[in-house]
Amino acid sequence: MKFNLLSTALGTTALICACAATAQAGDLPSDKAPLAPPPVVDTFQPMFLKLGFTYAINESSSHLYERGMDTGWNATISDVATVGFEAGVFFTKNISINVSGGIPLSANDRIKNGPYNGLVLTKLYPGIVPVTVVWHFDNFGAFQPYVGVGLAPGFSFSNKDALLTNVKVSGTMNTVIQFGADYMLTPRWGLSFDVKKAFSYVTGHGYVTQFYPGALISVDQHAHFNPWLLSTGIVYRFGGADAAPVVASY
Repeated sequence: MKFNLLSTALGTTALICACAATAQAGDLPSDKAPLAPPPVVDTFQPMFLKLGFTYAINESSSHLYERGMDTGWNATISDVATVGFEAGVFFTKNISINVSGGIPLSANDRIKNGPYNGLVLTKLYPGIVPVTVVWHFDNFGAFQPYVGVGLAPGFSFSNKDALLTNVKVSGTMNTVIQFGADYMLTPRWGLSFDVKKAFSYVTGHGYVTQFYPGALISVDQHAHFNPWLLSTGIVYRFGGADAAPVVASY
């Protein structure tokens, strides 16, 4: 009987000691470091190229002058559809400088009133190169709208004779506004829709001989040339991470 009581007492003492040791171990500081936050993946690409379809709606109004006198006739330049492209670089994640253009195609410069309505004055190969500063909104996820403003040198690559001969068209420096949006399918590839509106004043000069055989009659055209440039296509961004994404530092 005494042996059983002694065994029970020893067992109880051992259990109490084990519990105390466990409690003391729980109070000791842990050697494990706290879990690090997950890394932030930076997939930003600072340069881009766009390629697609551009349609120029040539909102123009002009007056024709013969020997310096207003003829009362007006003229307009036809619309143009072409392949358009744009390149740009981001200086911050919101601000980029963009340069755009297109393959030059012909547009007809026609009389649009009077007895010679529809008569082609000349065939132009107009060019315009918008250079814009653009602000990109980056708080809508894959949908990334933008707005911009800038300058757009304008000129004619070539002029072909029609009613007028020896046609010369002045170069211009246009103001231009821009807005649109990219929808990024991946960090590098996406779809783009872009609208630009240019404002310019253009003068042209040529000679007409058809109505006055043997005489060169000087004709001037003063035009407000304000095209809308509508573009859609694909966008490719590059210049950041290679194949593997870059882990941003805190």
